[in-house]
Amino acid sequence: MMKKSDIVREAVKAGEWKKALRIAKDFRINITKAQRDTMTRAYECMVHPEFYRQIGTDIPGAIADGKEAVSSLYGA
Repeated sequence: MMKKSDIVREAVKAGEWKKALRIAKDFRINITKAQRDTMTRAYECMVHPEFYRQIGTDIPGAIADGKEAVSSLYGA
């Protein structure tokens, strides 16, 4: 059985950012609240872009920040 962190590492390697963020945003151990918030916002911007556009969020920037966070934590 694979651990969730291994699944995230494989998703990052494959460039499957939505999958990686969906799983990693809920991690609690060895992740700061800021990193978790960044990954959550990135995932939410992918799933609900219209809502975040309405409230003035820079969607490409938020997604890029989330990708950077998950990549720095679980990248190869």
